[in-house]
Formats: sequence, C-alpha cells, structure tokens
Amino acid sequence: MEGRQEAGKESKPSSVSVDLQGDSTLQVEISDAVSERDKVKFTVQTKSCLPHFAQTEFSVVRQHEEFIWLHDAYVENEEYAGLIIPPAPPRPDFEASREKLQKLGEGDSSITREEFAKMKQELEAEYLALFKKTVAMHEVFLQRLAAHPTLRRDHNFFVFLEYGQDLSVRGKNRKELLGGFLRNIVKSADEALITSMSGLKEVDDFFEHERTFLLEYHTRIRDACLRADRVMHSHKCLADDFIPISAALNSLGTQEVNQLKTSFLKLAELFERLRKLEGRVA
Repeated sequence: MEGRQEAGKESKPSSVSVDLQGDSTLQVEISDAVSERDKVKFTVQTKSCLPHFAQTEFSVVRQHEEFIWLHDAYVENEEYAGLIIPPAPPRPDFEASREKLQKLGEGDSSITREEFAKMKQELEAEYLALFKKTVAMHEVFLQRLAAHPTLRRDHNFFVFLEYGQDLSVRGKNRKELLGGFLRNIVKSADEALITSMSGLKEVDDFFEHERTFLLEYHTRIRDACLRADRVMHSHKCLADDFIPISAALNSLGTQEVNQLKTSFLKLAELFERLRKLEGRVA
C-alpha cells in the first residue's frame, strides 16, 4: 500500500501562513511509503541546489526510528537551545485496523455476503486514511526542518537526507529511558536548590507570556482533537449500524408482496445513502 502526499499552501491577509516549501534551495517530500507488517518504509526525496549535496535531486529510504534519531539529535544539541524543535512524528500504529480486518476475515455466519463486502470496504478505507495521515505527519516534520533557516544547516539533517545506507539507529531501551529520566530529575533538583539558596529567580516576561500562550494553545488543540475523534467515531459507528438495517430492508423487499416491496426497497436505498454519507463524514 502506497501513499503520496504533496504540501499545499494558502495565504490570507487576516492570518499568518507558513509555506513549508517556499524556499526552492531545499525541498523535501515523501514521494512513496510502503507498509511491511509492523514497519513503514518512507521514500524521502530531496531537491536542492545547495553546494553541500553532490546531486541536485536524490532519494533515500527511511524508517520511523530514523526520524526519531534525527529529532533526538536536534533536541540533544545545545547549539539549538531556545529554538523550537518540530515535534517528532508519532510511531505508525495500524494494529487496531489490522485486528478489525482479521476478525472480519475469520468469518461470521450472522452477516450476509453484501454486509461482509461493505464492512471490508469501510475497514480498508479506514486503514488507508490512517496510513496517509501517518505519511503526512512524517513529511511535515522534515519540511519544517527544511524551512527553518538554522535547523536546515544541521549535519545530521544532511546525513538523513543524503546517506543512501541504513543509519543503523535503534530506539532507546528501558535502561536508557530511565537514565534520561533520572538525569532530568537531578537537573531539576539542582536548579531548585541553587534558586532557593541564592534567593534569586530570573523572570523573562516575554518568555513567560509565550510559554503560557503555547501551553494554553496546546491544551485547546488537544481537547479539540479529542472531541473531533469522538465525533468521527460516532459517525463511523452510525454508518456501521446502517449496514444491517439496509441489508434487512433489501431482503424484505425481495420477499414481501408487491404493496410493501417498493417501500422496503426505497427504505433500503435511503439507509444505504445515509451509510455512505456518515462514512464520508467519519
């Protein structure tokens, strides 16, 4: 299964827009993506006229762990202290969709062949939408780095884009994660001790204002996403409920007398249209 994504841009006088591909000297996109069981391989294509690169157009294949490695390299680099590093893309997770497809494939004697075909089509569409969303989030992460005047010059970023071999990176194990957590605790404790002993606390009004705004903005965006997910889930459940109703009415339309046959068939057609409408909304 493959997905292709292209970055779009729109400019309005009343809002501030960021064109992630506005600079033609370095353009990055994910041209293809292939799902192989629990792994997704992204084809990262780069077009650049920068003297650092040996070619003006090239592509490499990367996995999610290599995106995380690149993000961690930025975060751990003290030269970028004070800069907002683009958030790392989430790990691809298609287990829920695969489990639904697997359960559907095991068969259920209570559903008809038409219901089976409709449910399979809906699940495949859900899987494809999730796959495209995953690809888009990985692409936006790279495009944000490429659009930043400072982050785009990082050596690790050049290696990620140009090096044709596997980067041989791996995720952090539990020991490494625990070590990083403990270091953060010790660092916070040291800062608190120094502040309490000196009685001084530096306050930057601009920084505090921006920090408060970002925290509130993040909270509202998160709440809006959760509510939107609940609404879409409700529409999806409603669309699934319309499938057996439509099938039952269609079956009655083929068995009842002529006076009721037309009514049942029209009702079946109505519920089928409602199912498609709810499916598009979800």
